[in-house]
Amino acid sequence: MRTYRSARSHRVHADPVAAVIRIATVVVVGIIVLHILLVLLEANPGNSLVSTLTDWADGLTGWARDLFTPDNPKARVFVNEGLAAVVYAVLGGAVARAVARI
Repeated sequence: MRTYRSARSHRVHADPVAAVIRIATVVVVGIIVLHILLVLLEANPGNSLVSTLTDWADGLTGWARDLFTPDNPKARVFVNEGLAAVVYAVLGGAVARAVARI
């Protein structure tokens, strides 16, 4: 007797991995977007929460720092970190979809 595995049964093991990737992507993009909002709203940089989020965002977006150099510091953060957030969202989504298809 021949048994057949459905495509879904093969993907059951990959779905939790894809979910973790999606969650990590949302967290990373969320940190970056929250930092952008804090900069645009002129949050107190001496506040410990703002300082922590700034450190995390700097670590995540260091590769995009000064990629574009508008004169306005808020515009610089918005453009460079916004680009980083989009890149992380696109790459994280693509990786999660690829893992889910395995």
